[in-house]
Amino acid sequence: MIKREKSNYVIQSVSHALDVLDSLTEAGKEVGVTELATKLGLQKNNIFRILATLELRGYVEQNIETEGYALGVKALELGQSYLAQSDLIIRSLPYIKKLTEELGETASLAVLQGTRVQYPVSIASNKNVKISSRYGVSFDAKNISVGRLLLSSLSDSILDELFANDMQTKKQIIELRQSSSNIDECKSESEVVCISKLISNHRGVVGAIEVLIPKYRANIESAMPIINQISNDLSKALGVNATFKPKLQANIEKEHLASSSKSY
Repeated sequence: MIKREKSNYVIQSVSHALDVLDSLTEAGKEVGVTELATKLGLQKNNIFRILATLELRGYVEQNIETEGYALGVKALELGQSYLAQSDLIIRSLPYIKKLTEELGETASLAVLQGTRVQYPVSIASNKNVKISSRYGVSFDAKNISVGRLLLSSLSDSILDELFANDMQTKKQIIELRQSSSNIDECKSESEVVCISKLISNHRGVVGAIEVLIPKYRANIESAMPIINQISNDLSKALGVNATFKPKLQANIEKEHLASSSKSY
């Protein structure tokens, strides 16, 4: 029996509520009902009902003076629970710490969430001149080096859907499949070199290690062996064996199928 894709089971009301939470997360500030309705293409009455429900459960809070909404303390509780329960984060943390200590540079675990890159683990360099931690930051995957590397692990059908009107970007992403790493100057920060390396478990690609180095002191030749070794050690800790060949991770691909239509 062939299992139906999870996207076939989506409950629209739940999806809309999560869209509201996503919008509040991306905004990073209070947002009004009208602005949310415009952005999400929903009726103001629907947005108000969703916000009222989320407020009663503690996931959003309303500023009585401005009438704007922001994330509530329950959202923080969810995030903390994720950090405590995620096997990927628990296993990755000591390797990210080791990478930061050995290189003296900012290192992070980057994961693909929909079409955005999230950083559940990020440790800043202790040097006077350093790149800030990525923790809590989110970027459009196609706009940053590590994001394009993560996108390269997706199938051609997914990339066709995401970049139907941007064949040049798609071509650049596909070219990254020839290597499990990427070295590039960061578009989001000037004078910064970004080095990223894919990490996998027994099922496929689950994320990437990202190292950010000020351009003036970037020594790629000395940094790459350390990054490669620690990334490989982390992949082994996650379940990869010596004969493993990277493949698509099914849940990432399904997530993109469900979210790409509203993200691009």
